[in-house]
Amino acid sequence: MTTGTDELVNAEILSAGLSHLRVSEDSGHANEEKDTSQSTLDEFIESTLQPALAAQQTLERIDSEHPLFNRAKKLCEKHDWPIERFENFRRLLCGTRTFPCILLLNPKNDLLPFDEMVDQTPTLTWLEDVLDEIGLGLDDVIIMDLFPMLTDDWLDEHPAERDKVIPEMFKLTLDFIREFKLHTILSCQCFVPFWNERWGSFHHGMLQKLCSNMDRAERRIVSGFSFENHYTHSVAAFHPAKFLRRDEDKKQELGEILCSTFYCLFEPCAAWLDEYDMKLDKSLDEKTQSIKTLIEKLRQSEAEYDEILMRRRLLCMSRIRGLSITAEPPDNRKKGGELIAELWSYKTPEKSLRDLEDLVKREYPWIS
Repeated sequence: MTTGTDELVNAEILSAGLSHLRVSEDSGHANEEKDTSQSTLDEFIESTLQPALAAQQTLERIDSEHPLFNRAKKLCEKHDWPIERFENFRRLLCGTRTFPCILLLNPKNDLLPFDEMVDQTPTLTWLEDVLDEIGLGLDDVIIMDLFPMLTDDWLDEHPAERDKVIPEMFKLTLDFIREFKLHTILSCQCFVPFWNERWGSFHHGMLQKLCSNMDRAERRIVSGFSFENHYTHSVAAFHPAKFLRRDEDKKQELGEILCSTFYCLFEPCAAWLDEYDMKLDKSLDEKTQSIKTLIEKLRQSEAEYDEILMRRRLLCMSRIRGLSITAEPPDNRKKGGELIAELWSYKTPEKSLRDLEDLVKREYPWIS
Protein backbone atom coordinates (compact mmCIF):
# COMPACT_ATOMS: atom_id res chain seq x y z
CA MET A 1 0.00 0.00 0.00
CA THR A 2 2.89 2.29 -0.77
CA THR A 3 1.96 5.97 -1.03
CA GLY A 4 3.44 9.36 -0.23
CA THR A 5 5.81 11.62 -2.11
CA ASP A 6 7.66 8.81 -3.83
CA GLU A 7 4.71 6.47 -4.07
CA LEU A 8 3.85 7.00 -7.72
CA VAL A 9 7.46 6.69 -8.79
CA ASN A 10 7.93 3.59 -6.68
CA ALA A 11 4.79 1.95 -8.03
CA GLU A 12 5.68 2.69 -11.64
CA ILE A 13 9.31 1.63 -11.29
CA LEU A 14 8.37 -1.62 -9.61
CA SER A 15 5.73 -2.33 -12.19
CA ALA A 16 8.26 -1.74 -14.88
CA GLY A 17 10.63 -4.20 -13.34
CA LEU A 18 7.91 -6.79 -13.00
CA SER A 19 6.92 -6.34 -16.64
CA HIS A 20 10.35 -7.59 -17.66
CA LEU A 21 10.17 -10.68 -15.51
CA ARG A 22 10.06 -14.04 -17.21
CA VAL A 23 8.51 -17.22 -15.84
CA SER A 24 11.18 -18.96 -13.80
CA GLU A 25 11.78 -22.62 -14.48
CA ASP A 26 11.38 -23.47 -10.81
CA SER A 27 8.25 -21.44 -10.19
CA GLY A 28 6.32 -24.61 -9.44
CA HIS A 29 3.32 -23.62 -11.55
CA ALA A 30 4.26 -24.81 -14.99
CA ASN A 31 0.94 -26.59 -15.42
CA GLU A 32 -1.18 -23.47 -14.88
CA GLU A 33 -3.44 -22.48 -17.73
CA LYS A 34 -3.07 -19.22 -19.58
CA ASP A 35 -5.80 -16.60 -19.43
CA THR A 36 -8.86 -18.35 -20.77
CA SER A 37 -11.38 -15.53 -21.02
CA GLN A 38 -11.68 -11.78 -21.34
CA SER A 39 -14.67 -9.49 -20.97
CA THR A 40 -15.59 -5.95 -20.05
CA LEU A 41 -16.36 -5.04 -16.46
CA ASP A 42 -20.06 -4.50 -17.21
CA GLU A 43 -20.31 -7.93 -18.83
CA PHE A 44 -18.50 -9.55 -15.93
CA ILE A 45 -20.77 -7.95 -13.33
CA GLU A 46 -23.93 -8.98 -15.15
CA SER A 47 -22.88 -12.52 -16.07
CA THR A 48 -20.70 -13.50 -13.11
CA LEU A 49 -20.56 -11.23 -10.07
CA GLN A 50 -24.26 -10.55 -9.54
CA PRO A 51 -25.30 -14.23 -9.97
CA ALA A 52 -22.56 -15.24 -7.53
CA LEU A 53 -23.79 -12.72 -4.97
CA ALA A 54 -27.39 -13.81 -5.48
CA ALA A 55 -26.40 -17.40 -4.68
CA GLN A 56 -24.52 -16.38 -1.54
CA GLN A 57 -26.52 -17.24 1.58
CA THR A 58 -24.16 -16.17 4.37
CA LEU A 59 -21.40 -13.66 5.00
CA GLU A 60 -18.07 -15.47 4.57
CA ARG A 61 -15.41 -13.49 6.36
CA ILE A 62 -11.79 -14.57 6.59
CA ASP A 63 -11.18 -15.98 10.06
CA SER A 64 -8.37 -14.14 11.85
CA GLU A 65 -7.48 -17.42 13.62
CA HIS A 66 -6.97 -19.35 10.38
CA PRO A 67 -3.75 -21.46 10.44
CA LEU A 68 -2.36 -19.55 7.46
CA PHE A 69 -1.81 -16.56 9.72
CA ASN A 70 0.35 -18.68 12.01
CA ARG A 71 2.86 -19.04 9.21
CA ALA A 72 2.77 -15.31 8.53
CA LYS A 73 3.34 -14.56 12.21
CA LYS A 74 6.33 -16.91 12.30
CA LEU A 75 7.83 -15.11 9.30
CA CYS A 76 7.35 -11.81 11.10
CA GLU A 77 9.11 -13.18 14.18
CA LYS A 78 11.84 -14.73 12.05
CA HIS A 79 12.77 -11.32 10.65
CA ASP A 80 12.43 -9.59 14.04
CA TRP A 81 9.63 -7.33 12.82
CA PRO A 82 7.33 -5.64 15.34
CA ILE A 83 4.05 -7.45 15.90
CA GLU A 84 2.12 -4.46 14.51
CA ARG A 85 3.37 -5.39 11.06
CA PHE A 86 1.75 -8.81 11.26
CA GLU A 87 -1.43 -7.52 12.91
CA ASN A 88 -1.99 -4.88 10.22
CA PHE A 89 -1.30 -7.44 7.50
CA ARG A 90 -3.84 -9.82 9.03
CA ARG A 91 -6.54 -7.23 9.58
CA LEU A 92 -6.38 -5.99 5.99
CA LEU A 93 -6.83 -9.57 4.78
CA CYS A 94 -9.76 -10.41 7.05
CA GLY A 95 -12.49 -9.11 4.75
CA THR A 96 -15.34 -10.89 2.98
CA ARG A 97 -14.03 -13.84 0.98
CA THR A 98 -16.72 -13.67 -1.71
CA PHE A 99 -16.33 -9.93 -2.38
CA PRO A 100 -13.65 -8.75 -4.84
CA CYS A 101 -10.20 -8.57 -3.29
CA ILE A 102 -8.17 -5.36 -3.76
CA LEU A 103 -4.59 -6.12 -4.80
CA LEU A 104 -1.94 -3.47 -4.13
CA LEU A 105 1.85 -3.53 -4.14
CA ASN A 106 3.45 -3.46 -0.70
CA PRO A 107 2.67 -1.82 2.65
CA LYS A 108 3.63 1.51 4.12
CA ASN A 109 3.47 2.82 7.70
CA ASP A 110 2.58 -0.69 8.82
CA LEU A 111 4.42 -0.36 12.13
CA LEU A 112 1.76 2.07 13.35
CA PRO A 113 -1.53 1.10 15.02
CA PHE A 114 -4.11 0.28 12.35
CA ASP A 115 -6.12 3.51 12.46
CA GLU A 116 -2.97 5.64 12.40
CA MET A 117 -1.60 3.61 9.50
CA VAL A 118 -4.78 4.28 7.52
CA ASP A 119 -4.76 8.01 8.36
CA GLN A 120 -1.11 8.43 7.35
CA THR A 121 -1.25 6.35 4.17
CA PRO A 122 -2.92 8.21 1.25
CA THR A 123 -3.79 5.00 -0.59
CA LEU A 124 -5.63 3.51 2.38
CA THR A 125 -7.31 6.83 3.13
CA TRP A 126 -8.55 7.03 -0.46
CA LEU A 127 -9.79 3.44 -0.35
CA GLU A 128 -11.58 4.07 2.94
CA ASP A 129 -13.31 7.18 1.56
CA VAL A 130 -14.41 5.54 -1.69
CA LEU A 131 -15.66 2.39 0.01
CA ASP A 132 -17.51 4.49 2.58
CA GLU A 133 -19.31 6.38 -0.20
CA ILE A 134 -20.33 3.03 -1.69
CA GLY A 135 -21.58 1.75 1.67
CA LEU A 136 -18.70 -0.49 2.72
CA GLY A 137 -15.71 -0.23 5.03
CA LEU A 138 -12.10 -1.34 4.89
CA ASP A 139 -12.99 -4.31 7.09
CA ASP A 140 -15.63 -5.47 4.59
CA VAL A 141 -13.14 -6.19 1.80
CA ILE A 142 -9.85 -8.06 1.49
CA ILE A 143 -6.88 -5.76 0.86
CA MET A 144 -3.88 -7.78 -0.23
CA ASP A 145 -0.33 -6.90 -1.30
CA LEU A 146 1.80 -8.59 -3.91
CA PHE A 147 4.63 -8.42 -1.37
CA PRO A 148 3.11 -8.34 2.13
CA MET A 149 5.00 -6.99 5.15
CA LEU A 150 7.78 -5.64 2.88
CA THR A 151 8.08 -1.86 2.97
CA ASP A 152 10.30 0.16 0.67
CA ASP A 153 12.29 1.35 3.68
CA TRP A 154 13.04 -2.18 4.87
CA LEU A 155 14.08 -3.33 1.39
CA ASP A 156 16.37 -0.33 0.98
CA GLU A 157 17.96 -0.96 4.37
CA HIS A 158 18.49 -4.71 3.78
CA PRO A 159 19.66 -5.15 0.18
CA ALA A 160 21.48 -8.40 0.97
CA GLU A 161 18.25 -10.05 2.13
CA ARG A 162 16.04 -9.10 -0.84
CA ASP A 163 16.63 -12.23 -2.92
CA LYS A 164 15.50 -14.41 -0.04
CA VAL A 165 12.69 -12.38 1.51
CA ILE A 166 10.90 -11.16 -1.65
CA PRO A 167 10.04 -14.70 -2.88
CA GLU A 168 9.14 -15.63 0.69
CA MET A 169 6.56 -12.86 0.97
CA PHE A 170 5.19 -13.39 -2.54
CA LYS A 171 4.63 -17.05 -1.70
CA LEU A 172 2.55 -15.90 1.27
CA THR A 173 0.26 -14.05 -1.15
CA LEU A 174 -0.05 -17.11 -3.38
CA ASP A 175 -0.79 -19.26 -0.33
CA PHE A 176 -3.61 -16.90 0.59
CA ILE A 177 -5.12 -17.04 -2.91
CA ARG A 178 -4.80 -20.82 -2.93
CA GLU A 179 -6.23 -21.34 0.55
CA PHE A 180 -9.26 -19.06 0.23
CA LYS A 181 -9.93 -19.60 -3.49
CA LEU A 182 -10.54 -15.95 -4.26
CA HIS A 183 -13.26 -15.41 -6.84
CA THR A 184 -12.34 -11.90 -8.03
CA ILE A 185 -9.19 -9.80 -7.70
CA LEU A 186 -9.21 -6.06 -8.43
CA SER A 187 -5.64 -5.54 -9.59
CA CYS A 188 -4.43 -2.04 -8.69
CA GLN A 189 -0.88 -2.61 -9.86
CA CYS A 190 0.21 -1.73 -13.42
CA PHE A 191 3.21 -2.38 -15.65
CA VAL A 192 5.27 0.49 -17.07
CA PRO A 193 8.61 0.31 -18.95
CA PHE A 194 11.09 0.93 -16.12
CA TRP A 195 13.32 -1.22 -13.99
CA ASN A 196 13.92 -1.01 -10.27
CA GLU A 197 16.93 -2.45 -8.52
CA ARG A 198 14.93 -2.76 -5.30
CA TRP A 199 13.10 -5.86 -6.54
CA GLY A 200 16.17 -7.50 -8.02
CA SER A 201 15.78 -10.39 -10.43
CA PHE A 202 12.72 -12.00 -8.86
CA HIS A 203 10.84 -14.19 -11.35
CA HIS A 204 7.43 -15.81 -11.13
CA GLY A 205 4.83 -16.64 -13.74
CA MET A 206 1.93 -15.51 -11.56
CA LEU A 207 3.04 -11.87 -11.56
CA GLN A 208 1.69 -11.10 -15.01
CA LYS A 209 -1.58 -12.88 -14.19
CA LEU A 210 -2.08 -10.79 -11.07
CA CYS A 211 -0.94 -7.41 -12.35
CA SER A 212 -2.68 -4.93 -14.66
CA ASN A 213 -1.76 -2.22 -17.16
CA MET A 214 -3.17 1.20 -17.99
CA ASP A 215 -4.61 0.21 -21.37
CA ARG A 216 -6.65 -2.62 -19.89
CA ALA A 217 -7.56 -0.50 -16.86
CA GLU A 218 -8.95 2.32 -18.99
CA ARG A 219 -10.95 -0.20 -21.05
CA ARG A 220 -12.05 -1.93 -17.82
CA ILE A 221 -11.04 -5.39 -18.98
CA VAL A 222 -11.63 -8.50 -16.87
CA SER A 223 -9.40 -11.52 -17.47
CA GLY A 224 -9.63 -15.04 -16.13
CA PHE A 225 -6.93 -17.51 -15.14
CA SER A 226 -6.62 -20.83 -13.35
CA PHE A 227 -4.45 -21.25 -10.29
CA GLU A 228 -4.18 -24.48 -8.33
CA ASN A 229 -7.33 -25.88 -9.99
CA HIS A 230 -9.35 -22.79 -9.08
CA TYR A 231 -10.57 -20.17 -11.55
CA THR A 232 -10.05 -16.52 -10.61
CA HIS A 233 -11.18 -13.32 -12.33
CA SER A 234 -8.80 -10.36 -12.48
CA VAL A 235 -10.29 -6.88 -12.97
CA ALA A 236 -7.84 -4.40 -14.48
CA ALA A 237 -7.33 -1.15 -12.56
CA PHE A 238 -4.36 0.96 -11.44
CA HIS A 239 -2.80 2.15 -8.22
CA PRO A 240 -4.43 5.25 -6.64
CA ALA A 241 -0.95 6.82 -6.53
CA LYS A 242 -1.21 7.02 -10.31
CA PHE A 243 -3.45 10.07 -9.99
CA LEU A 244 -3.06 11.29 -6.41
CA ARG A 245 0.13 13.21 -7.31
CA ARG A 246 -0.85 14.35 -10.80
CA ASP A 247 -1.94 17.82 -11.92
CA GLU A 248 -5.62 18.58 -11.46
CA ASP A 249 -6.76 17.85 -15.04
CA LYS A 250 -5.10 14.46 -15.26
CA LYS A 251 -5.90 13.73 -11.63
CA GLN A 252 -9.61 14.25 -12.21
CA GLU A 253 -9.63 12.14 -15.38
CA LEU A 254 -7.78 9.19 -13.83
CA GLY A 255 -9.67 9.54 -10.58
CA GLU A 256 -12.99 9.24 -12.40
CA ILE A 257 -11.81 6.09 -14.18
CA LEU A 258 -10.67 4.40 -10.98
CA CYS A 259 -13.72 5.52 -8.99
CA SER A 260 -16.00 4.22 -11.73
CA THR A 261 -14.33 0.81 -11.57
CA PHE A 262 -14.67 0.68 -7.79
CA TYR A 263 -18.32 1.74 -7.87
CA CYS A 264 -19.25 -0.77 -10.58
CA LEU A 265 -17.51 -3.59 -8.76
CA PHE A 266 -18.46 -2.90 -5.15
CA GLU A 267 -21.95 -1.36 -5.33
CA PRO A 268 -23.51 -4.82 -5.92
CA CYS A 269 -21.58 -6.04 -2.85
CA ALA A 270 -22.89 -3.17 -0.72
CA ALA A 271 -26.43 -3.88 -1.94
CA TRP A 272 -26.03 -7.56 -1.06
CA LEU A 273 -24.70 -6.65 2.39
CA ASP A 274 -27.67 -4.32 3.04
CA GLU A 275 -30.11 -7.02 1.96
CA TYR A 276 -28.32 -9.59 4.11
CA ASP A 277 -28.53 -7.23 7.08
CA MET A 278 -32.27 -6.76 6.54
CA LYS A 279 -32.76 -10.52 6.31
CA LEU A 280 -30.93 -10.97 9.60
CA ASP A 281 -33.09 -8.29 11.24
CA LYS A 282 -36.22 -9.98 9.95
CA SER A 283 -35.04 -13.38 11.17
CA LEU A 284 -34.22 -11.91 14.59
CA ASP A 285 -37.68 -10.32 14.81
CA GLU A 286 -39.32 -13.63 13.88
CA LYS A 287 -37.24 -15.56 16.42
CA THR A 288 -37.96 -12.97 19.10
CA GLN A 289 -41.69 -13.29 18.49
CA SER A 290 -41.39 -17.08 18.48
CA ILE A 291 -39.60 -16.99 21.85
CA LYS A 292 -42.23 -14.64 23.29
CA THR A 293 -44.99 -17.01 22.15
CA LEU A 294 -43.13 -19.97 23.63
CA ILE A 295 -42.66 -18.16 26.94
CA GLU A 296 -46.38 -17.40 27.10
CA LYS A 297 -47.19 -21.05 26.42
CA LEU A 298 -44.73 -22.13 29.11
CA ARG A 299 -46.31 -19.77 31.61
CA GLN A 300 -49.74 -21.15 30.78
CA SER A 301 -48.47 -24.72 31.08
CA GLU A 302 -46.78 -23.87 34.37
CA ALA A 303 -50.07 -22.55 35.79
CA GLU A 304 -51.88 -25.68 34.63
CA TYR A 305 -49.15 -27.85 36.13
CA ASP A 306 -49.37 -26.08 39.48
CA GLU A 307 -53.13 -26.54 39.56
CA ILE A 308 -52.86 -30.27 38.81
CA LEU A 309 -50.10 -30.67 41.38
CA MET A 310 -52.21 -28.99 44.05
CA ARG A 311 -55.12 -31.32 43.32
CA ARG A 312 -52.83 -34.34 43.62
CA ARG A 313 -51.44 -33.22 46.96
CA LEU A 314 -54.91 -32.69 48.33
CA LEU A 315 -55.87 -36.14 47.09
CA CYS A 316 -52.88 -37.70 48.85
CA MET A 317 -53.76 -35.99 52.11
CA SER A 318 -57.37 -37.11 51.92
CA ARG A 319 -56.35 -40.75 51.37
CA ILE A 320 -54.39 -41.21 54.61
CA ARG A 321 -56.70 -43.90 55.97
CA GLY A 322 -57.35 -44.24 59.68
CA LEU A 323 -55.49 -41.07 60.63
CA SER A 324 -56.88 -37.96 62.20
CA ILE A 325 -55.05 -34.94 63.47
CA THR A 326 -55.98 -34.24 67.09
CA ALA A 327 -55.44 -31.00 68.89
CA GLU A 328 -51.69 -30.82 69.05
CA PRO A 329 -49.91 -30.28 72.38
CA PRO A 330 -48.26 -26.89 72.81
CA ASP A 331 -44.79 -28.39 72.43
CA ASN A 332 -45.68 -29.99 69.08
CA ARG A 333 -46.68 -26.92 67.10
CA LYS A 334 -43.43 -26.95 65.18
CA LYS A 335 -44.00 -30.62 64.40
CA GLY A 336 -47.39 -29.74 62.99
CA GLY A 337 -45.87 -27.23 60.62
CA GLU A 338 -43.29 -29.77 59.49
CA LEU A 339 -46.04 -32.28 58.80
CA ILE A 340 -47.96 -29.87 56.63
CA ALA A 341 -44.77 -29.11 54.68
CA GLU A 342 -44.03 -32.82 54.30
CA LEU A 343 -47.50 -33.59 53.04
CA TRP A 344 -47.47 -30.61 50.70
CA SER A 345 -44.20 -31.70 49.10
CA TYR A 346 -45.32 -35.30 48.76
CA LYS A 347 -45.60 -35.74 45.02
CA THR A 348 -43.02 -38.34 44.06
CA PRO A 349 -44.93 -40.94 42.02
CA GLU A 350 -42.83 -43.94 43.13
CA LYS A 351 -43.69 -43.43 46.80
CA SER A 352 -46.74 -45.38 47.89
CA LEU A 353 -49.55 -44.11 50.04
CA ARG A 354 -48.51 -46.73 52.65
CA ASP A 355 -45.05 -45.12 52.82
CA LEU A 356 -46.68 -41.81 53.61
CA GLU A 357 -48.81 -43.35 56.33
CA ASP A 358 -45.74 -44.99 57.89
CA LEU A 359 -43.93 -41.66 57.79
CA VAL A 360 -46.75 -39.93 59.64
CA LYS A 361 -46.95 -42.63 62.34
CA ARG A 362 -43.18 -42.70 62.82
CA GLU A 363 -42.38 -39.01 62.80
CA TYR A 364 -45.61 -37.60 64.17
CA PRO A 365 -46.89 -40.01 66.89
CA TRP A 366 -49.16 -37.34 68.35
CA ILE A 367 -51.41 -37.90 65.34
CA SER A 368 -53.80 -40.85 65.91
